[in-house]
Amino acid sequence: LVLIALALVCAAILITAVKSPARAVLTPDRGDGKSFNLSFSNSFNDQDWYISDFTLSSTFFRVGWVPENVRHHPPSISLELNPAEPQPFSGAEVQKRGFYGYGRYEVVMQAARGSGAVSSFFTHTDATFGDPHDEIDIEFLGKNTRQLQANIFTKGKTRGGIYIDLPFDAAEEVHLYAFDWQPDSVTWYIDGELAHSVTSRDRPIPKTPGRVIMNVWTGSPQQFSWHGEPTFPDHTKATYYCVSFRAAGDTSSQCSDTYENGSRPIGH
Repeated sequence: LVLIALALVCAAILITAVKSPARAVLTPDRGDGKSFNLSFSNSFNDQDWYISDFTLSSTFFRVGWVPENVRHHPPSISLELNPAEPQPFSGAEVQKRGFYGYGRYEVVMQAARGSGAVSSFFTHTDATFGDPHDEIDIEFLGKNTRQLQANIFTKGKTRGGIYIDLPFDAAEEVHLYAFDWQPDSVTWYIDGELAHSVTSRDRPIPKTPGRVIMNVWTGSPQQFSWHGEPTFPDHTKATYYCVSFRAAGDTSSQCSDTYENGSRPIGH
């Protein structure tokens, strides 16, 4: 943590708002679905990432996705949540280009703090791409960042969130989170340790490859009972250091090869 803090101080002069070159809601390219391991230590580019730049007509979200809320400050990127017009708030979202299926997904991150703030790492696809709504979630509610919420949507249906208590504050510390998606199961990990697993006997398992997405947002009053009223401080943010996907059967590198307990580079 000390090393990451020092790195952030040294890189402070490099902090920039990243603007998306595209104005479309999404791009349809499904890519090759191959493994990847992307650290933000050196780069954050539009060849790998799409930066969302749109506002949804939704009774669920109360944010527009604003590229200026995405900031690259090596060794990480941050996604900010702020008051803004015409929506009450502006959030931030980045999507890995392409679609990805069975395998292990990892993220090294620090959650956003404050009631009403939701920060996430998940896979997702839906009717926008002619697909069923399939989704696998890691989410943090800013009102209680000593808890992780996992969830699964299969063909648009869920059996409810899975709340996993943490032995640390996810908004105070950087940690490694992962889920392993197989045809008959999804298993979540925290710092390499098994946290929770569901099988097809427990609930339907998603089948459709999806986008890898990180975002920070707040919802409508209907969501307040879930994520709390939006009293988070201006510029609350989630910070991400590394994202990886290892396709099922592959042996390529992933975030956990670089980060020990998600908190610092191995060997430092």
